[in-house]
Amino acid sequence: MTDSEFDAVIIGAGTAGLSAGAVLKEKGASYIILDKKSEIGVPVRSTGAVSLEWVKKLGMPQNPEIIDAEISNMSFRTDTGKRIDLNFGKTVGLVYNFTKYEKFLSEKFAGKLDIKFNTRVNSVQGNTVLTDHGEFSGKHIIMAAGPQSTFGKKLPRNEVLVAYEEIRDAPARDDFQMILWFSDDAPGGYFWDFSESEKSRKIGVCFYPLKGEQPKEVLYRFQEKFPEIKGEKISTMAHQIPLGRPQDTVTEGNILYTGDMVNAVLNTTAGGLQGAFWTGKEAARAVVSGNSSQYQAAWDAEIKPWLMNHHNLHRKMNKNGVKSIGRLITLAKIMPMSTKKRVFGGL
Repeated sequence: MTDSEFDAVIIGAGTAGLSAGAVLKEKGASYIILDKKSEIGVPVRSTGAVSLEWVKKLGMPQNPEIIDAEISNMSFRTDTGKRIDLNFGKTVGLVYNFTKYEKFLSEKFAGKLDIKFNTRVNSVQGNTVLTDHGEFSGKHIIMAAGPQSTFGKKLPRNEVLVAYEEIRDAPARDDFQMILWFSDDAPGGYFWDFSESEKSRKIGVCFYPLKGEQPKEVLYRFQEKFPEIKGEKISTMAHQIPLGRPQDTVTEGNILYTGDMVNAVLNTTAGGLQGAFWTGKEAARAVVSGNSSQYQAAWDAEIKPWLMNHHNLHRKMNKNGVKSIGRLITLAKIMPMSTKKRVFGGL
């Protein structure tokens, strides 16, 4: 006997799960979100930068209270001296405050969502989710449990980036709001310097840890080359990012997989907020329609092709390490601004 019966049981209260919950609440469907943590927005993940184009396309919130910075200029560089500087003259991207962003989704985006905290999911059997606080039954199960969940496909070590970021007590730059450095010290990833406030900046790194190095050590070694990113540490955050090929199948019967669980991540930038929000939204729409195959169709027609473009570009960018990035930057300098914006601003 279950405690409750719902149109959907959502496992995970991250961006994908919260996005799904918001749609279900707006449409009047019954749902419950289950999560083992005790509050929203923790553990804190690293910087979430999203192009304004995708924010508008997906209907992501733009409320000033959850935005750390607006990006109107950026610089892409290699540690070997190649660079391309882009000044758009208007806002082209937003840097979200991760914790405030997810709390907004859970409390204000569509009203306060129904979330059962401190609830560990032990297993899923058909339409029933078994937890340490009872059983919950749903016509559909939306999986939004993250990249390393036992309920998803185990990711190979060489398809997972590690990310480490420090918010540092350092004044805002007077040249660029966002800088990305590509380096063979960060294979498959990059170092970054993002505006956080007028008095602080986000400094971080993400990369494939194939040599077993700790990301903090890699970041600190890099800053010796570029002391401009130094500053007193205020806080830190770290997490893993799936960076493999997007999954082909996102539904199994009544189960719909979303976000990091299906590699809904832009491999060129390691950005996952857009994919998580989009997949959660489409999964919930399929629940409302009573047809889970609608989600698979949306994945096949729109979401996966978008992800594959970034996946293929990432492979080309990193084929020969920083040399490949340098060649791309050289080619980009002769592109028209509209193309540069599409390539470099499409975070």
